[in-house]
Amino acid sequence: MDAKEPLYVVCQNGVFLLPDPVVNALSSQVTNGFVYLREDEDSLTISATRIAGGRRRVLAARFRAPMFREAVRLGVIDLRESIRLIAVEHRVNATARARRESLPDSL
Repeated sequence: MDAKEPLYVVCQNGVFLLPDPVVNALSSQVTNGFVYLREDEDSLTISATRIAGGRRRVLAARFRAPMFREAVRLGVIDLRESIRLIAVEHRVNATARARRESLPDSL
């Protein structure tokens, strides 16, 4: 995964799919097929190594995180042995933008 290029994933009701390059990068680092997850205040960390206070799950492309229930787009930050996901666009913001775009230019 190229660290210089921003990467975003679509999220719907807290469910999102990690792109193949991200899954492949993580799978090349895990030894037992498991990744470790930790939810912080505004981000989700998925790591190939153990995280204090994190839970374990099988590595797959599909993830579900209730903390992102209102998010429609997540930013992916590559941290070598782990990735961090942060909500960059919420459903409320998307609705407000659609309303602004539908307004006539004369207003």
